[in-house]
Amino acid sequence: MHGWETRIRLKHCLDQGMSKAEMSRRFGLNERTIRRWIAAGQLDGDLAAGRVAYSARSPAPHKLDAYKGIIEARLAEFPRLSAQRLFDEVREAGYDGGYSRVRDYVRDVHPREPAEEVVRYETPPGHQAQVDFGGGRSRG
Repeated sequence: MHGWETRIRLKHCLDQGMSKAEMSRRFGLNERTIRRWIAAGQLDGDLAAGRVAYSARSPAPHKLDAYKGIIEARLAEFPRLSAQRLFDEVREAGYDGGYSRVRDYVRDVHPREPAEEVVRYETPPGHQAQVDFGGGRSRG
């Protein structure tokens, strides 16, 4: 990743009239990257502040998005349905994607049964004994 220092140097070279191909060779960057930064105005901004802002990608739509309502409704009615059963049902509704996408989604939204509380058995001090389950024969 190239920080603000590299971009300041690129801006300086660009102001000096250096070609993009020469900047690419000098800084070890792809020429397309330099052109993209210029087109996006990333070399014109407030480089002295030392900020290079990157944003998160927007989520890509998936084939399963149209069928998530069916899965959620079925899980609300029958919480113990398996991912395979739900996959078969959304296939009948027209889903043409893969099983793993359904399985991963079901794993995320599946209602979890509460874990049983652990009950510890403890004896009061002085009332504990050593028990060997080695067969009952003493060695001697």
